[in-house]
Amino acid sequence: MFRDDEDHGMFVNLMALRSFEQETGIIVDAEMSTHVHLNVFTSAPTRYAGLLRSSYTKYFNGKYGREGRFGQKYTYVLKVDGFNHQMVLENYINRNGFHHGASATAFGYDYCSARYLFSEEIGLKIEQPVLLTREEMSSFLPRRSEFPDHYQMNSNGVFVRQSFMEIRTAEKYYGSPRNYLYQMNRLTDESWSREQEKDNTGAPITLSLVEQADETTVAQMLKNEYGRFNKNRLQDMDVCRLIDKDLLPGYGAQSVYQLTSSQKRRIARQLFYDYHVSEAQIARCLVLDR
Repeated sequence: MFRDDEDHGMFVNLMALRSFEQETGIIVDAEMSTHVHLNVFTSAPTRYAGLLRSSYTKYFNGKYGREGRFGQKYTYVLKVDGFNHQMVLENYINRNGFHHGASATAFGYDYCSARYLFSEEIGLKIEQPVLLTREEMSSFLPRRSEFPDHYQMNSNGVFVRQSFMEIRTAEKYYGSPRNYLYQMNRLTDESWSREQEKDNTGAPITLSLVEQADETTVAQMLKNEYGRFNKNRLQDMDVCRLIDKDLLPGYGAQSVYQLTSSQKRRIARQLFYDYHVSEAQIARCLVLDR
């Protein structure tokens, strides 16, 4: 879904624009290489997700010379009722980075809301807005984009989360910075489900439910909670950058979507033997049918 930082930045901008347009409050978020988690307050979640998907698809297809629908056809929507259900959902979304092996802690993953909650009290360094005119801000956005005056951008032309997300609402469920730190570092166990029973609002939210993942995948995510992070392992976006910046120019293609099958096979062999990239990553980043 995201081949470079520009893609991530555009998704955040579109997320903010659609939030204003659809009167949707965004509580927490996480953008992974293959999927996105959003916790929102809205009367029309499917409409919000659909508009966000369609606008990002238009951007992505235009940039990479691609056609057609982007991603799965439908959006998975989960209704959340109850104080403890909400806090557990926030936990899972904010912890997505290390669950997927992309960071050692929740705060080490750049593309999510984890470091924005209680940032000042905890001492976390976050991106600061810069003073840009509306005209300057509009230059980073799709044409005729509308946004409120309180939206602010960083120096890279990306709306900063603290200007458009409901950070204070997200913090309310934790109550204190200390509890937030505890929740970001505790291990997932049976107590998570027992705590949600206090709400009397239905089945507990679990990691497998949020991720829509099988037992093997969930088991690996739980192992990742112990912080055994390999900092030398190439992440999906590292592999995409390697392909797009270093390998593609030799084939005269605008993007991986213009490569022939034989060209993809040659690049795949180079990634596997020269850079020791896993077959699964190669398939994702080269857009191969498996």
